[in-house]
Amino acid sequence: MPKADQDGLDIAGIRPIETRVPIGTHTDWNVRKEGFRAPNMCPLTGSFIPFAATKEQRAAAGDPRKSLEERYGSHDGYVKAVADQAKALVAERFLLEEDAARFLKAAETGDVLERKSTR
Repeated sequence: MPKADQDGLDIAGIRPIETRVPIGTHTDWNVRKEGFRAPNMCPLTGSFIPFAATKEQRAAAGDPRKSLEERYGSHDGYVKAVADQAKALVAERFLLEEDAARFLKAAETGDVLERKSTR
């Protein structure tokens, strides 16, 4: 059984951007109700459980994982974390420069810790 970190992310192997700068927990499995779709293995394709945006939301939900706000502070903090880890992955030769640039662009234009407009 693979070991997981405090966020439930596997610690073995190469850790990509998604696990170095997580916005939620990626699992290799899904929880399913007994008798549901057995013996079909399709539900074992994995899940994504997002982190709460703020400490208050995390506490209200009883989630032991740190919120995005607690991890990164702000959108700029998240972008800096992505930039730092993309640079590290390039230095470790696990990521090409052009792919690092794509991750950084996605972080800069994304809405992690940004308020969405209410149109």
